[in-house]
Amino acid sequence: MTEERLGRMRMNGMTAASGPSLGRRGFLGSAAAFAAMPAWVQDTSPRLVFGILSDMHVTVPETCVHLEKALRYFREQDVDAVVFAGDMIDDGLESELALVAATWYRVFPGDRGRDGRKVEKLFVYGNHDVQRYSPEWAAMQKIPWEKAQREELGAGSRRKDVFERLFNEEWKPLWMKTVKGYRFVGSDYQYRRDRQRRVEGPGEPSLGDFLEAHRADLAGEKPFFFIQHMHPKGTCSAPWTWGQDDGTSTRALERFPNAVALTGHSHTPLNDERTLWRGTFTSVGTAALRFLIPFGGRENSEIDGAEDTGEQLMPRLRPYDGKHGMVCRVYDDRIEFERRDFMNGLSLGPDWVVPLPARAESFEQRSRRMPPPEFPAGAAVSVSRGVARSRKGVETPALFVSFPNVFAAGGRARAFDFEVCLEEMDVDAVKVRRSKRVYSAGYYRAEAADERTVTCPFALADLPPPNGPLDPMRGRRWRFSVRPCDCFGRKGAAISTDWSAV
Repeated sequence: MTEERLGRMRMNGMTAASGPSLGRRGFLGSAAAFAAMPAWVQDTSPRLVFGILSDMHVTVPETCVHLEKALRYFREQDVDAVVFAGDMIDDGLESELALVAATWYRVFPGDRGRDGRKVEKLFVYGNHDVQRYSPEWAAMQKIPWEKAQREELGAGSRRKDVFERLFNEEWKPLWMKTVKGYRFVGSDYQYRRDRQRRVEGPGEPSLGDFLEAHRADLAGEKPFFFIQHMHPKGTCSAPWTWGQDDGTSTRALERFPNAVALTGHSHTPLNDERTLWRGTFTSVGTAALRFLIPFGGRENSEIDGAEDTGEQLMPRLRPYDGKHGMVCRVYDDRIEFERRDFMNGLSLGPDWVVPLPARAESFEQRSRRMPPPEFPAGAAVSVSRGVARSRKGVETPALFVSFPNVFAAGGRARAFDFEVCLEEMDVDAVKVRRSKRVYSAGYYRAEAADERTVTCPFALADLPPPNGPLDPMRGRRWRFSVRPCDCFGRKGAAISTDWSAV
């Protein structure tokens, strides 16, 4: 794509990283909007369409509800294929994988879509699909140990035998398929859990060797898609997210700038723009259909897997209603990723648009493409008193700072989170006495399903005297200020309470 075309995209409110859909979505439904579009985007017929899901963690029939809902949406979009980027099931049992297969064939009988065309299965295993059990793990999951030993997929050749019997598809640890002229490479989960290091089986080529052996099929400007469970190290959501591999896939894929990696495992929400990475290749986190895991560092989050201090005055967000997936549409000059909330059947935001041929664009460069979020005119902060309970169960008198949520408007981004500061006026200097970051309760949902008001508590003991500890200095004043932030950390203008004398 030329710089001239990118310039026209920006003039029409679109960016390669976070602009509105250029394809079949409602943005093009208006004749006036369509007329304003540059001529090159009026081709609304993609060369390839496929659905993307990860981390469905199916256990019992009830956990297939949103899987079926997502697959039926894909069927309505007439997809050519569906990607499952691992952790299709939760406990690594054949009976669970049979539920996934049964759901697939209810929606795509005979692997056929609405028009009778074949819908390709592009499935790879994740760690939960093939993990081996201990008696302790089975007891924790309330699974009889004998059942786990009999049904688990990690033993011997069972991962191959069960997959082929249930899906009528040959299983290989590394494979390549062609769908409508586009290549897909799949790498199944075979990592050492302690080091996130890929382990090849006897006679199996390394990922790098496999890609090099197929260089004639893969190299060039035409994109190909790589599917595995773990994120390539140092790419999407890095360095903050957990669940990256040891760098094996990164080293292999960076030789192919046209590669597009599709990976799950971290459960990072799709409304975080950093889930799309464009460097030496393109890397896309595929979120999760079962539940999501927010980044740590906020008053209502924690770093997954790390010890919780328990001092926070808000419980950790547990987005078990987070059900994210995507539809990918490939055109000659771009790839569009439709991000969807399958809990509510709503869009998670404008489609991601990746220009073709691929080129690198850092998070910092992408952050400049859209102004940071801003509170609407007249927005105000309110403060109330009450009692907050820490995660350790300790109750403490507190002030609750409330303010309106910030949604996308006027070409500006939706707020990813908020910075809430307790500020002091010390003579003529404004000082930040305490600062917290907080998510809205539904920041990971579609905007229409998010909360309209956000609240962040502060213990009275954190406040200046006379509310807090005795301080001989008098005449200070304090206030609360709130700034909306985008996912790149850029902040909009603050709204504040009045200064209060103490």
